[in-house]
Amino acid sequence: MSERIRSAYVHIPFCVKKCPYCDFVSYANRTDQKSAYVEAVCKEIRMTCSETAQLPDEGQTGRSEAVVPGDAGLATVYFGGGTPSLLSSDQIGIVLMQLRESIGIQQNAEITLEVNPGTVNEEDFVRFREAGITRISIGIQSFSSVLLASIGRIHTAEQARDAVAWAKSAGFANISCDLMTGLPGQTVADALDSLDILLEYEIPHISFYALTLEEGTPFFERFHGHEEYLPDSDSERDMYHILLDTLQSHGYDHYEISNCARPGFESRHNLTYWKALPYYGFGCGAASYLHTKRIGNTPDLDMYLQCMGSGKKQLSDIRTEIVEVDEKERRKEFMLLGFRLLHGVSGQEFSDRFNVRMDEIFAVELRDLADRGWIMQEADTYRLTLKGLDFANIVFRAFV
Repeated sequence: MSERIRSAYVHIPFCVKKCPYCDFVSYANRTDQKSAYVEAVCKEIRMTCSETAQLPDEGQTGRSEAVVPGDAGLATVYFGGGTPSLLSSDQIGIVLMQLRESIGIQQNAEITLEVNPGTVNEEDFVRFREAGITRISIGIQSFSSVLLASIGRIHTAEQARDAVAWAKSAGFANISCDLMTGLPGQTVADALDSLDILLEYEIPHISFYALTLEEGTPFFERFHGHEEYLPDSDSERDMYHILLDTLQSHGYDHYEISNCARPGFESRHNLTYWKALPYYGFGCGAASYLHTKRIGNTPDLDMYLQCMGSGKKQLSDIRTEIVEVDEKERRKEFMLLGFRLLHGVSGQEFSDRFNVRMDEIFAVELRDLADRGWIMQEADTYRLTLKGLDFANIVFRAFV
């Protein structure tokens, strides 16, 4: 029997302005289509659940309860983007109601909304919580207005502080904030200053990502071949390690390469991805992993709205990619994604899932990576070493 699907990602592709480093599916100046988009997403949810027969655990439709008992229904829902906080709380509530009716949502589900400072006010956070959001993820990136302007963000340092304070005053206990390293002109002191502010606010989950130059973005055109205008790799690594050391000294658990959390505040939704478990993806540009199939929706907003707004009843109209993931590839994904987690990959979990020993299938790869000092073995588990953190991409490529 295939695994039950316990997580759903909902992509919201609207933005005030597209950041010059961003290659996510997002559209500026299209917010007049929000209502139509919400209707289209709800239609996709209904059609997908009908197609997969993943309806509340006895296969019943039309569930109207807010929650479902036990471990039935969704354990995590994640509204990502784009800028999901451009939707109203009522629109967020409509999507959540459709998920409840079509799939069910667990009573203690983690329901995350990404928020960009500068797009929300104090009342918005109160209303998002009333709509059912339980976790807020704020795209801070930096508390330096100069650095924020240099990367094209629409918010200021003051607005970033306001967003954090408003989330807390609205009653959100589960808050995540993102920081970025390797920004143009950024120093180690800049990165640490921003982290210190989050520590003052006692934010329980903090992510820190390096700026990457994605092909097709304005930043790629500007900096590719001119990396001298960015912090060099040693400086970026210094930022990473000082943020990590500081967080660990304050009692945070470094549970994933770019994420630290106080105990109990790890991102349950993202753990679904890193453990290579199935999940729904709804919306323009969203990806799903449904019972050995990876499915990608069209990134074309007009096409998505047209197909979901018409009388057609074929999900194939919005799906631009369907890939069957065979057993061999699933084993590799388990390793590649699992090594992102600092506790590593478990031989017992591997054998439970695939009915074969991990060290039989990947003996050569594991031995080579251990010899290089990038991974280490503890009992039946392999995990990255401190040295391996800086060579993680090479570790991942060993299983591609």
